[in-house]
Amino acid sequence: MKVGAAIVAVCLLTACGGQASGGGDREITVWSMWSEGEPNQKVLAEAAADFEKETGVKVRTQWKGRTAVKTFLPSLNTDHVPADLVEGNNRELTRQFAATKAALDLSDVYQAKVHGEQATVAETVGEAYRRMATSADGVVTQVPYQVSTYGWFFNGKAFPELVTAPPKTWEEFTALLEAQKAKGRKPLGQDGSIPNYNARYLEHFARAIMGDEGWHALAPDRTGRGWLKPEVLQAATMVEKLAKGGYFPDGFNATKFPAMQQKWAGGESDFLYQGTYLPKEVAPYAAPGFEFRAFRFPAVAGKTPTLNVTTTGFGIPKKARNAADAKRFVAFFLQRKYQEKVSTVALEMSVRKDVPAAPQIADLKKALDSGEINKADVVDSGDFTSKVLLPLSDQLLFGKISAAEFTTRMAEQAAAYWKSKG
Repeated sequence: MKVGAAIVAVCLLTACGGQASGGGDREITVWSMWSEGEPNQKVLAEAAADFEKETGVKVRTQWKGRTAVKTFLPSLNTDHVPADLVEGNNRELTRQFAATKAALDLSDVYQAKVHGEQATVAETVGEAYRRMATSADGVVTQVPYQVSTYGWFFNGKAFPELVTAPPKTWEEFTALLEAQKAKGRKPLGQDGSIPNYNARYLEHFARAIMGDEGWHALAPDRTGRGWLKPEVLQAATMVEKLAKGGYFPDGFNATKFPAMQQKWAGGESDFLYQGTYLPKEVAPYAAPGFEFRAFRFPAVAGKTPTLNVTTTGFGIPKKARNAADAKRFVAFFLQRKYQEKVSTVALEMSVRKDVPAAPQIADLKKALDSGEINKADVVDSGDFTSKVLLPLSDQLLFGKISAAEFTTRMAEQAAAYWKSKG
């Protein structure tokens, strides 16, 4: 063993980077983003129980749900930080958690070996996901274990030809939508009450046309003139055509989530662009024999947009009472035994390339493992997205404004927004 690796191993077993409680009553507290009864909760609970048996370290898990990080952050200003591990997605941990300057740098965890295996955490997670786990100022604030992305979901029983030969270009996909419309179908499911969902079309068109960097440079442009670029108009025009195509169910913009995705699962529409978490969300509403399948967003203007990715994993506060054992648990949870259950029980995707995904998201996992993910650094532009982009994106998708009106208003409102920020 190299000297550096030996030091890391010792650190993970003792108190490097944090304090460990002494004696035989060591314990760690985990604030989890899962709620009791969820498949992910069951996987994490099993790992926690096994960790206790193997190490003697008690794991106290509080099932906080999706607001785990949000509710945890205020405690960082106190002398008593209530958790040694907090679970969240990469954006929460690399931006919100990192911004507090109270997040422990987990670089040494990446150098350690996964529990019971020869590979290191870094080798198991991979460089792309480590980059996503690193804050803007270079602090590694997350060790991810799970990955989510987006794709066009459909019923493989209804479209068996798409299982092996999905549309490769947007033109091919549009032809498919037209064919379904000719049969009297409204082929695209869409929960119009969720602005982030509505903006995905514009984003993917734009990222294909102008690249990831070009798209991500628009929001922080304080002049607003970037929104007047011909590439943005081209992307917005594609959304306008989509809005006028008659593909969405009537009233989709007035329904309440998750009505449309549930109706899609029941067979009322054919395709739905959603996250890899979709199958387990709508399984109770799926038509009998429904076979969840998915394909990635087709090529636009000759280029397939990279996959947007969110990782789920653990962060550790600097004030953790037992950071050493918290680090040990992170390396413990990455072993194949639990990562397989992330796939088979939780129906999610493991960060591990050697863990197969469930059939309904296997094609998307293959694309992720090939490294075709959004690599541009996303600049945190405050509430610009919610206050400026999303409202106008909604109007564009709902057919209330044209593509030209969208770009003009974006330029005007973006300039006004940034001016108001001083």
